[in-house]
Amino acid sequence: MTGTDSIDINRIITEIDDRGYSVLSGVISTHKADEARSALEPILAGEITPDERAARHQRVGAIAVKHPVFLELMCHPIILAIWKRYLGEDVVCSTWTSNTIYPGFDKIGWHADYPYWSITPPWPRGNLAGQSVWLLDDFTYTNGGTGVLPYSHLKRKPPPDPRDVWREEGEIITGKRGTVVLGHGAWWHTARPNRSDKPRSCLLGMYCRPCVITQEDMRAQLDLLDKPDETVTQLMCGNIYKPRIIGAEKLKDTRP
Repeated sequence: MTGTDSIDINRIITEIDDRGYSVLSGVISTHKADEARSALEPILAGEITPDERAARHQRVGAIAVKHPVFLELMCHPIILAIWKRYLGEDVVCSTWTSNTIYPGFDKIGWHADYPYWSITPPWPRGNLAGQSVWLLDDFTYTNGGTGVLPYSHLKRKPPPDPRDVWREEGEIITGKRGTVVLGHGAWWHTARPNRSDKPRSCLLGMYCRPCVITQEDMRAQLDLLDKPDETVTQLMCGNIYKPRIIGAEKLKDTRP
């Protein structure tokens, strides 16, 4: 896909509203996905902890400031156009990370995304946030392609226990690297066991309305970038009101 004129945004939004997610093939080329995967590999190697090795699962945060390709994808015009339509022109990025599961990972863990898991149900109607899952490897049944539960975002509550077993009504997302899956923030989904002999990685970009407290401190990351443009500044919360204490200069420390 080369531009917003190549997609039907209304159809994608209708699908997200209806089933809870939409799969967009070929948002970036396999070459660009490979470039991002190659950029991620040394970061994974440099940051992995013993606990992550044992769990066979690794998240990397603050990727926007760790390689230019991740900043580029965070601002991808097609994905941004969809979320601006869905969440408003002043949309911000709540968190931008990578997620890798290694061979031997064998967990199921149904959950919804932030901010919904932080809200007492029933969750509010409407659209507060949306998740973007960027496939940097081909997702297959074998290597842990994400599991999703269609229509679950309409339940307005977390998945019930047990959350660590597969649900028969679940669907498994498969696709070529370069695919992006867009999900309503309240959707129920899970990583799945990786029974292949290679790791599989994706990028996770959560976007939200500016009234929502972001999951990561994006403004602190913005301060680490040299001359960010207007889009980067908006997405990384540079335009968001920062709370201050009225009359702070008159406050006195009354602690003993």
